[in-house]
Amino acid sequence: MSKKRLKISSKFVEIILMLLIVLLPRSLVLAADIYASAAVDDQGVLRILTKGGREIVPKKESEQVGFSKPQISEDGRVVGWLAEFSNCCTSYPIPLKLMIYSNGRVHALTGSGLPIWHWAFQAGGKRVALEQETVHGGLGVHYELRNVATGRLIAEYNPKVGPNNQVLTDQHLPKWVQQLNARR
Repeated sequence: MSKKRLKISSKFVEIILMLLIVLLPRSLVLAADIYASAAVDDQGVLRILTKGGREIVPKKESEQVGFSKPQISEDGRVVGWLAEFSNCCTSYPIPLKLMIYSNGRVHALTGSGLPIWHWAFQAGGKRVALEQETVHGGLGVHYELRNVATGRLIAEYNPKVGPNNQVLTDQHLPKWVQQLNARR
């Protein structure tokens, strides 16, 4: 093979490799982290540990006062937690955002804006379900099912309430809501 042809071939390979790095999604180019544990320590710091031994310490958002209910998806590729904020009318912080972390990226889910009291990964970590309601008791109950990767709303459910504004117990719940409620 001539030197000129060898030079062209190596340039061609170099260009193809550069294009692959630029065009392939980040998750395909870099090895995805697998998370082993997620917990809030005694100082209120959220610590996430990868199976490779790397520790990740997410920062609080502006005005955020705490972390609660961290969970790892079934497949180990996503971590979620509730971000808690001060509230004028309670003696305790309220969880207003569900934070989803994967491969160095965080996105926040706020749903209807009410506190998020209960949440769980579903479909092996591809979806997340959350339940929201007012601070003091059963009013304005709202459920959402979202795609973990995009945050896109897949479904929502607002249970019917009676004349006292309490949720009626004799109604059919979507399967994903039943699954979320079963994890309480």
